[in-house]
Amino acid sequence: MVILIDTNIFLEYLLSQERADECLNAIKTIIDSDINAVISSFSLHSIEVIMLRNRLNTKLREFLSAISDIPHIKVYNTTPEEDVEILDLMDDIKLDFDDTVQAYLAKKLKAVVLTLDKHFDNIAGIKVNKPWEII
Repeated sequence: MVILIDTNIFLEYLLSQERADECLNAIKTIIDSDINAVISSFSLHSIEVIMLRNRLNTKLREFLSAISDIPHIKVYNTTPEEDVEILDLMDDIKLDFDDTVQAYLAKKLKAVVLTLDKHFDNIAGIKVNKPWEII
């Protein structure tokens, strides 16, 4: 099984939001269980932009170092050709680009999406887990 970790899972924890503990516990479960996980490079860059806007440079540096050290979490870099496919999929599923990246990768990698969002719940061919479902 592969889990695609949505941007909001990391941001929830990094920004100390309402479900931060549940998101952290889900990430710990993935690490402790040797489950293969993926984060898109788009998600990673989105996290970087948001953290920098919030002047959380030190916390961002720690996060990036931690992600680099976790062997079971890989970063998936889309190609320009895949980005065109994502744009095409956007028209079909009516989500914004960042959510469509997640949907595209979930389908391509046959991954379960770990997310707090409800956007993916009704998209055919995508299985969704909430953080409290994998703890």
